[in-house]
Amino acid sequence: MCIDDFPCPRCSSRHPRWSFFENYERYLISNENNKKIEYIVTVPRYKCFSCNHTHAILPEIVIPYSSYSLLFVLHVLRDRYDHELTVDTICQKYNISIRTFYRFIKLYKQNKVLWLGILEEIYTSSNEFHPLQPSKETSKFHYLFWLNNGLSFLQQTLHGEIVHFDIRLHPPPAFSSAFT
Repeated sequence: MCIDDFPCPRCSSRHPRWSFFENYERYLISNENNKKIEYIVTVPRYKCFSCNHTHAILPEIVIPYSSYSLLFVLHVLRDRYDHELTVDTICQKYNISIRTFYRFIKLYKQNKVLWLGILEEIYTSSNEFHPLQPSKETSKFHYLFWLNNGLSFLQQTLHGEIVHFDIRLHPPPAFSSAFT
């Protein structure tokens, strides 16, 4: 990835003079072979000299401001929309609370409406799940979602504040997962 190819998400400068600022570490919860695994991920931050703001470059599997990986959440959603397991069974399988489970469902439904648009939502059952399998198209999906909505897919907070889904009225967040 060449950071110089991307505009600043804060000031929209098309060719900001980026410089490496620092790395930071964050926890990431994943699900591998039906086991909950925690990782520590190193995230680089870059500074835009046009506006002096720093921006994190997140891997695609990281949902901004969430400890759960995108694939972890998608596995939970897949199990929910397969209708084969109960809510309690899913929560036990992934070692999550019922509150976390319903937060995932709510975020998915809100993001689904943003992505598909109101017209598409009329024709698509709210219980139908559109799985995202990691592929070369995943980056494109994340990037287009971020461009259209100003936040990453399944992102709940923006700079620590709960996201309101009139988000298109606000400036975009720090680099989303789409930039890797």
